[in-house]
Amino acid sequence: MNVRRLAVACVAAAVGAGTVPALADAGSSRVTRPLERVDGGSPQTKRAAAKRKVRRSATRKGRVVASAARVDNRTKPVVFVHGLDAFGSAGNNCASTWGTMTNQLRAWGYTGTLSTVKYYHGDTNCSTSLDGYGSHATHYQRTDAHQYGSHDMDGDIRHLGYHLAWMIYNQYSSKGITVDLVGHSMGGLIARYALWGNQTNHVDFPPYLYVEDVLTLGTPHGGSGYAGWCGWAYECNQMNTGSSFMTWLAANAKNPQGDGGTDWTNMGSYDDGFVSETSATNMSAAHKTRYFNMGIGHSDYMGDTSDVRNADTEYNDNGGAFYTWYDSPHAVRWSDFALLYGSW
Repeated sequence: MNVRRLAVACVAAAVGAGTVPALADAGSSRVTRPLERVDGGSPQTKRAAAKRKVRRSATRKGRVVASAARVDNRTKPVVFVHGLDAFGSAGNNCASTWGTMTNQLRAWGYTGTLSTVKYYHGDTNCSTSLDGYGSHATHYQRTDAHQYGSHDMDGDIRHLGYHLAWMIYNQYSSKGITVDLVGHSMGGLIARYALWGNQTNHVDFPPYLYVEDVLTLGTPHGGSGYAGWCGWAYECNQMNTGSSFMTWLAANAKNPQGDGGTDWTNMGSYDDGFVSETSATNMSAAHKTRYFNMGIGHSDYMGDTSDVRNADTEYNDNGGAFYTWYDSPHAVRWSDFALLYGSW
């Protein structure tokens, strides 16, 4: 039975800032604890006030500052964050990972910067490196995880999220530019943690981030049993089902928001052998999509560019029931719509 996609209103209400939760696990070089009040207010309270002040100041100076109102067009910059490489010399070829998808988005009218992110020392053909943003000595840094001025697979996902937040702030948010994020596999967790740091006004993070949409492709939001097979890599341990990091994410970063609101879409596939369809959609995202009978494996989301509306999916919006749709868009076209619209 064919079910047409229902247009639904986007829910992008930002969660109020609170104290930073205690968080530590094996190998962590830093423990984040609830911060004490100093000089009439906690660091989080002061940073929340700073966000308000920055917005007022930016408005007075005539700068373009993001607001809660969406702009549904294909002109925004999009930042693409790749996933784990736990084997050999840590590295990802961004052109191979993202090239098919970014070329198709260009063909469909995307005019903004399409930026692919480097964070491993062995990454190649990426347009932006996280290494120059923030500090390698701050926020869950691991001394055995830095090589050649960059990172390897023994790094901490939280540390990479910290770097990503500063990259977005320095390149875009500080200039009043709103971006969209796309994360494949572990890249979606890096994006999720970056926005958690923003939403909670964490002392290590930038004062504000303008991220309108986040799309995750095969991201283990609920963990991955496969990650237990590469336990020599710290990032694998973090993503293993039931790890302290995954448990913490589920409790504390259900739907983290940028300033002005962030609309999340999770995409998974029943044919993904590394991240189950339930794990890929296991967060409080506004929109969830699962492909079945389509042969979309873990690395196939970015290459499914057909524009014929004959894909088999199930989806839900804003916490509703899953609906089956047998003539839906394929993965890259669905990604286009997820980045373009708050509802469609």
